[in-house]
Amino acid sequence: MARRHLVYVLPGIGGSVLERPGTGKRSGEAVWDAGLVDVAGLLTRPDRLSVDQPLRPTGVIRSRRLLPGWTVVPGYERLIDALGALPDVRLDKGNPDRRDQAANVVVFPYDFRLGVAHTAALLAADVHERLKDLSESERAGRVVVLAHSMGGLVARYWLGPLMGWPLCRALITLGTPHRGAPKALQLLANGVQLAGVRLDGVSDLLRTWPSVAELLPRFPAIWDTVAEAPRYPHELSVPGLGTAAKAGFDLHQDIEAGWRTIPRGPDAPQVVPRLGWSHDTPASAKWDGNRLTIHKAPPHWLDLDGWQHDHGDGTVPAFSAVPLELGGHNTFGWRARDRHGPMAASSWVPDLVEAYERRAPLTAVQGEVRHASLGLDLDELHLAGLPVPVRVRVRGDVPGSGEPAAVWALLRQPDEPRARTAEVKLEWDPADRCYGADLPGQRPGLYDLKVTARAVPGAGDLTVTDTVAVVTQ
Repeated sequence: MARRHLVYVLPGIGGSVLERPGTGKRSGEAVWDAGLVDVAGLLTRPDRLSVDQPLRPTGVIRSRRLLPGWTVVPGYERLIDALGALPDVRLDKGNPDRRDQAANVVVFPYDFRLGVAHTAALLAADVHERLKDLSESERAGRVVVLAHSMGGLVARYWLGPLMGWPLCRALITLGTPHRGAPKALQLLANGVQLAGVRLDGVSDLLRTWPSVAELLPRFPAIWDTVAEAPRYPHELSVPGLGTAAKAGFDLHQDIEAGWRTIPRGPDAPQVVPRLGWSHDTPASAKWDGNRLTIHKAPPHWLDLDGWQHDHGDGTVPAFSAVPLELGGHNTFGWRARDRHGPMAASSWVPDLVEAYERRAPLTAVQGEVRHASLGLDLDELHLAGLPVPVRVRVRGDVPGSGEPAAVWALLRQPDEPRARTAEVKLEWDPADRCYGADLPGQRPGLYDLKVTARAVPGAGDLTVTDTVAVVTQ
């Protein structure tokens, strides 16, 4: 049976493979597929990803990959494989040399350096090309977009300012910074830092990417301790902000204005956000006139009553993952236990897509609801040989003390014949009210981290996973 919808899959920033085009008989050269070699090359030769270097996207990255300073991205192959296994799917994996015009699931990689509006225009052109032979009634509500992180902003720009909304049945966003992310503020104001040392080359590079400025908070996330007043990022005289920050703010304003023109009712796209909630996440900042300091506490100067226990996914604060027009909705069914990167690979994601294809149990569109979760506080980039601090909190409604029988952290290097591992029991820290330990320093490489809390009252065993990178300075 033919599928009714055309599904687009949009990755987040750093999630697309970028290639330098070939010339003559010479094939193209992969400049970014987010492997450790790419990371090392980015630290030593950041000009490879300069915005004046013409690159083309040829697919999405695979697991255990890194975009320095922004986030560890586990990759998209699990999601793509799961979508490809759905009934009657014909998959286009996004390589421009092997386009399949008859595909009904389309992976849409993009040049993440160049910004949201640039990519949204390309998305609009691709959708038009694939639907041009259909009648207007057949095109209406034909598209379902599944977008991770920055990909959600791309989709919203297409639907709003570019007026693509009549073609879209639903927009599913996974950890999208609809209201921006203070983590981007840290990158642009203070640079990429490793063991307290600013990595000048890659820090200066990221300041030239329009995309990073478009991830800045669109709300007054900064408290000016001199003026005793809240500030927007573009209101500070900080190198790396200024004009770029104002352009990013204006883009969010354009998206908001575009969405106001979309009529309410059954013909409007349904927006289905998912947000991480249990992980400590950069959420605010303070400015003393000289230095910007990022904090994981929500901005106390804003009215965020009721959000005290919704922290974020480690990259995007929970309240920022809520689209503006849904700010008054009950968000309970939107919560996911996952960290920012692993969210796209979660087993419940394909069900969100399939719910629009066939009548399915309503639980399929609710996502994974749990009364308890592990909140992981972990930096994604570490210096070789230095300890790897891990902090974990049990969050949610658990009976009694809520204390697990034990909490263990396992760090291992994947894809190695004799994988190096480090397993450490986390101890309770009454001062910080969390479980914590310093894992042994490691040699350079990419490592999987798994934290397990055993026998949590009312919840059983809970786990949380992420990927960390260990590099040399």
